[in-house]
Amino acid sequence: MVDRNENVGSLLDFSGKTALVAGVLDENSIGWPIAKMLNDGGARIALSIQRRAVRRMMGDIPDQLNNPLIAECDVSKDEQVERLFSQVEQEFGHLDYLIHSIAYAPPTSFGQRFVNISRADFALAMDVSAYSLITLARGAFPLMKDRGGCILAMTYYAGEKVIPGYQLMSITKAALDNIIKNLAFDLAPHRIRVNGLSPGPTATKAGTSIPGFEIMQNHMREYAPLREEIRNTDAGKVALFLCSPMAEKITGEIVHIDGGYNIMGMTITPPEA
Repeated sequence: MVDRNENVGSLLDFSGKTALVAGVLDENSIGWPIAKMLNDGGARIALSIQRRAVRRMMGDIPDQLNNPLIAECDVSKDEQVERLFSQVEQEFGHLDYLIHSIAYAPPTSFGQRFVNISRADFALAMDVSAYSLITLARGAFPLMKDRGGCILAMTYYAGEKVIPGYQLMSITKAALDNIIKNLAFDLAPHRIRVNGLSPGPTATKAGTSIPGFEIMQNHMREYAPLREEIRNTDAGKVALFLCSPMAEKITGEIVHIDGGYNIMGMTITPPEA
């Protein structure tokens, strides 16, 4: 039965909602169009940045948002995560959406054989790229539990299959995928949904720093069924849907935004239209 009180406009109205978006560096960041689209829909936005120097990299991003909160937080330090959510609570009073767009592995880990990855690099990458979703969800929980909420994390297909060159980061994405599912189960009784977005290679600052990134991007564009470049705005539109009431029964999912590349078992030249 269709609820006659719900129309498309109301389903995408985020007035009175609040969102914390962690990991925006510049306008190429995947988290940026999510923050901007939620803002344009009426939500109040908090941006979490690792350190003060990132604020300069952001340029005029804060000026494009309606009275945003900009807060520093190194997610590898529990006391900074606690301080972040204290700031969010003081400023907003509650939290509706948490967007996790954080990933890091030491640059040297991409250019060496996988078997030579060090214990220290492994621990650091897993802490920042995967465990941080748990600690951020833990901080968001008290601000969401009485009203429900939505948590989204940015992942990648390399957590499911081998993508040469992605190396250590692929292990963190595999862990992140499973964390998403476990959080979805754990937080469901409080009407907090947890999902992952898995875009194809996009030209973010982190992505373009990976050796062979252009090869990855061109390969996906050539062999994905839709044969189109994936942009960060593509992830933004899917995120908007998942945050909306239209997705209120969806949790624990990894949504691929890669033109269908993930369905392919063999890369062959697609048929011409």
